[in-house]
Amino acid sequence: MTAQPPPGNQAQPRAHPPAGLAALLRHRPFRRQFTARAVSLTGTALAPVATAFGVLKATGSPAVLGLVLASYSLPMLLLMVVGGVWADRLPQHRVMMAADTVRFGTQTSFGLILIAHHAPLGVMMALQATSGVAAAFAQPATLGLTTATAPEGAFQQASALLAVTNNVTGVIGPALGGVLTETVGAGWALVVDGLSYLGSALLLSGLDVGASRRPATGFLAEVRQGWAQVRNRSWLWSSIGFFALFNLVYAVFTVLGPVQLHGRRDGALLWGVVMVAVNIGSLCGNALALRTTPRYLLRWPRLLQLAAIPLIIALAVGGSPVLLAGGAFLMGLAMSFPDALWFTALQQEIPAEAISRVSSFDLLGSTALRPVGYSVAGLLVASPTRSLLVTAAVFAAAILATFAAPGTRHLTRAS
Repeated sequence: MTAQPPPGNQAQPRAHPPAGLAALLRHRPFRRQFTARAVSLTGTALAPVATAFGVLKATGSPAVLGLVLASYSLPMLLLMVVGGVWADRLPQHRVMMAADTVRFGTQTSFGLILIAHHAPLGVMMALQATSGVAAAFAQPATLGLTTATAPEGAFQQASALLAVTNNVTGVIGPALGGVLTETVGAGWALVVDGLSYLGSALLLSGLDVGASRRPATGFLAEVRQGWAQVRNRSWLWSSIGFFALFNLVYAVFTVLGPVQLHGRRDGALLWGVVMVAVNIGSLCGNALALRTTPRYLLRWPRLLQLAAIPLIIALAVGGSPVLLAGGAFLMGLAMSFPDALWFTALQQEIPAEAISRVSSFDLLGSTALRPVGYSVAGLLVASPTRSLLVTAAVFAAAILATFAAPGTRHLTRAS
């Protein structure tokens, strides 16, 4: 039986066929969002390289670098749901403009203190924490903004194109960050990052996507309403639980993978090949989502996520470089193609006035266990082969278990 939107759902069935790439970019509201996203993501992607080498050059301490990075992640996780509430209260592009403006200030300031060779730990941590707070408000707003800017009938393609942009900037950004860090210095690279947020804010300022929504209920009531949207849909809460496990498994994989290859000839080079193949697979998966519109929004994407397992097994058994690269490509597909259909399911089934709160629970659930995965992986390095095989088995069981929710099997695209 097809899952139906609950009463009062503002998302209407799509009456028109999906738009092509050219039609997406001709649509002015989406074009502005897409351009703003591409500009800000390029800066975001170069920042990790610049931040790491800038902090290490300024302090010489890996421990300090760890504290600086944690200062960004912790407030982002703690305030993600708060950001979702405000993104449902206000026009999402205004929330994102405010967040981009804050990050323009924090990243530019971070770069300037590195340029001045005066970077106290407390100041660096405060700037990164403020940037993390801004990210907690910006990320939940993205899905709602795409709902408002995408052409009629093209939400999946719009989401996929934004994801492709993420893939491309994920390749260009670190390379640009490395070049800037080596030539003009990490501080100036972070100033460029800050300017990218300013550019994004200016582009978003030209959007007009309707009046703000101002619920009469209080903050905690709005959080409960958002959680009710999740709790009342078994396909939704079970999927968020699965995504949490997926990210835990991926965190374990990113630690045990290098450990397993460390003893092999050219192990570091081989791990680099694996990472490149994962990114290529992700790019292809998102490109595929631009061209295909499966009837079942969760069934086939969830089964496709089984394709992440061959790489884990190949690492465990010491597979050849060809097997590792092929498995990595499949993992990239498994990580990317389902996302566009997942976002389409959310856009179709969740009332528009609650979409950012639901997105915040999705984002929180998807990322909360990743730090746990890094910690657990440290306990498993004594027996990486066995640990990788057990991880693959647990992951396969989790994928199949989510099919116990009827919506996962039967949720179909609105006609």
